[in-house]
Amino acid sequence: MSFESNQSMPIAALRGGPGTPAADVLAAFALRRKAEGVDIVGVIAPPEDAGHGHGGHEGCECRSELIDIATGDRYAMHQDLGSGSQACNLNSSSLALAAGAVERAVARKPALVVLSRFGGQEAVRGGLMSAFQAAIAAGVPVACVVTPKAEDVWTDFAQGLSVSLPPEAEALEAWWRDHALGRNAA
Repeated sequence: MSFESNQSMPIAALRGGPGTPAADVLAAFALRRKAEGVDIVGVIAPPEDAGHGHGGHEGCECRSELIDIATGDRYAMHQDLGSGSQACNLNSSSLALAAGAVERAVARKPALVVLSRFGGQEAVRGGLMSAFQAAIAAGVPVACVVTPKAEDVWTDFAQGLSVSLPPEAEALEAWWRDHALGRNAA
């Protein structure tokens, strides 16, 4: 995928994984933009769920669900593998449905795309990768969380188009003011 035509396209990448406030910060940011009437699309971990793993093994980054910011649709992110399972119980089919919904919403060129995270699934070109690609191709600003285990792949994928931010509300709000809103003045 070529990014040359989108060199000015801002991407905010909050750094953080399980146990950090990054998912909570991103979810709150998305909900504030929606309350302000910003044309926003994407998926987030619900605020009551963000930052908590629900997988079958220690360190699993699975969330119980993702919420479509624009429609309120919910996508179950884990499946019941039985009480003895130690495997990650990520529901990749549901994740693919969420990615497809975001791709369709991006086609109408919203003001902002918020994607819950670029993590292990995206690092192997699965998960929400197609939604990230659609947003970048459309030239729409993106805010997301990038997990530590996916940072190297993220760097290659984003090709210098993203700004790395600490998982703090103030940093994300400053990015929105300085980069995303500034593009509307042009």
